[in-house]
Amino acid sequence: MIYRIILHFITALSVFVVSSGQAKGQVSEGVTAIVNDQVISTFDVRQRMRMMILSTKTEPTEESLRRFQNQAMRSLVDERLKLQEAGKYEIEVSQNEVDEQIARLARQNNADPESIKADLLRANISPSTLEEQIKADIAWQILINGKYGPRIRVSNNQIDLEQQRFKNNLAKPQYLVSEILLESPSPEQDSAIYAGGLSLIQQMKDGAPFPAVAQQFSSAPSGPQGGDMGWIRQGDMPSEVDVALAQMQIGTVSSPIKIAGGYMIVALRDRKEGGAAMVANFRQMLVPLGSQEQFVKFLNKATTCKDTDGLSKQIDGAFMNPFNNVALADLAPAFRQILESLQNNQWSPPLETPNGVLSIMLCSKDYVEGAGVPSSEEIVNRLTDQKLGMMARRLLRDLRRDSTIEYRN
Repeated sequence: MIYRIILHFITALSVFVVSSGQAKGQVSEGVTAIVNDQVISTFDVRQRMRMMILSTKTEPTEESLRRFQNQAMRSLVDERLKLQEAGKYEIEVSQNEVDEQIARLARQNNADPESIKADLLRANISPSTLEEQIKADIAWQILINGKYGPRIRVSNNQIDLEQQRFKNNLAKPQYLVSEILLESPSPEQDSAIYAGGLSLIQQMKDGAPFPAVAQQFSSAPSGPQGGDMGWIRQGDMPSEVDVALAQMQIGTVSSPIKIAGGYMIVALRDRKEGGAAMVANFRQMLVPLGSQEQFVKFLNKATTCKDTDGLSKQIDGAFMNPFNNVALADLAPAFRQILESLQNNQWSPPLETPNGVLSIMLCSKDYVEGAGVPSSEEIVNRLTDQKLGMMARRLLRDLRRDSTIEYRN
């Protein structure tokens, strides 16, 4: 089974929630919040807390229980807001869609849907608790894609700039990273968010898997995937995160890192050095000594590598050698330096050698296929997801601000 649960946590959780409510003169199954006239009960909160503890495999303490309670409340409020907003657009999520997502979750954890439901029931958690969370996520994704997707445009210039940025970073180190994003709604809440981040780190030190913590606590788009960002290069992340990654050891988790809008916790799973191989296509031209003036006139007329094909017909004793897909690393340093200094379809100044006058025209140079530069389609998807994520966070922030949310505990 992918989940393990300790009976102690059920008893402690029940005592914590009941005593918390009784301290304020409430029963354990009372109303804990009202979101635009929709009730969140203490039963809802307790069920969500149990699911968080189950998924993170944490043995609870009084401090962790309070953290789980706060996160459970915030998640439930946000889910109510998401479903209410989706309802305005008559968005409905079928049970089949929910079941498919549970199946994907099971595959990620090397389990099957029935074992997940069985573990929930053993922990006194109704499977509907997980299903409602998934339903809110799916409805919100449909809403954001439908509301903002058609408005997003990625220009050719943006694609070119992003591809160039990737190429510029190819020689830099690469990191296999997972992330947790903790949003801070205002500077006044920074200290509390930071303290919460420290508690999550301690929780992971005590054995909670990073992916499970990310799924429950991260506000990043990668949260549902356990925070997995895949391989990134130095320069892809905010500068504060880049600095932290450069100093981390493989297998470690960072302290909360302050970034714009909150804090980020990253796990460094692997690292590899940069230096992707570059290949070049070029033409090497040689003419007899004494033909330099004629050679320069020829080169001035040649605007592409194809134009050099007629060299031997115009200058007696001249010849041209084509070289294709030659790795720059395999060339002599002096020769490589010349090619690295040239732009496409540019020729080097003629150089006298014992064998004649030599010039090189660069046709093109690029990184080898698979070096890490995404295709245009991949860049469009990446930029679109970034913009949709920003708009989703902005919409949820506005919904929190404009809604009537009453807390009873």
